[in-house]
Amino acid sequence: MIRSVKAFVILALPILTIVLLAGCDSTISAEPRDLVLAPEDVPSSEVTVVSLAEEQSLDGLSAQVELQGDRFRVVQSLVLFEDREEALSALDGIRADLVSRGETGPGEPESSGIFEHKLGNEDAASLFFIENNGLVRLTVTGPDREARLYEFAAAARRKLSGG
Repeated sequence: MIRSVKAFVILALPILTIVLLAGCDSTISAEPRDLVLAPEDVPSSEVTVVSLAEEQSLDGLSAQVELQGDRFRVVQSLVLFEDREEALSALDGIRADLVSRGETGPGEPESSGIFEHKLGNEDAASLFFIENNGLVRLTVTGPDREARLYEFAAAARRKLSGG
């Protein structure tokens, strides 16, 4: 009996280790529309969903949401890549383009710098960042857009990381 239990443990331990490691994979596999910001993700502000779209692109599944608040607008785009390396490669290309146009500095390894631009007729601040295998672009308008950009980026990161 002890031999059979020992044999079972010896066989089961590697399988259990593989299953546990697979569970720790940081690849996002949920539907993109379920991962973009929603009004309940931003409890400090009353916001409504203006639009929500999802599509399959050459790069991967993607979604875009537009939220409207009292004195601001938020647009979040999310592309889910096969893996984190593909997402980082896409961010490198975006960052190089932004730097070459003088719109932002080099940023951090997993994010662009914040850059100012127009969204329609409104002044806007935007930021690209990576969370797991997702590439996110957040754009915020309004008088306190940069502070709100940080607030929405934190909320988006929490949602993408499952926290």
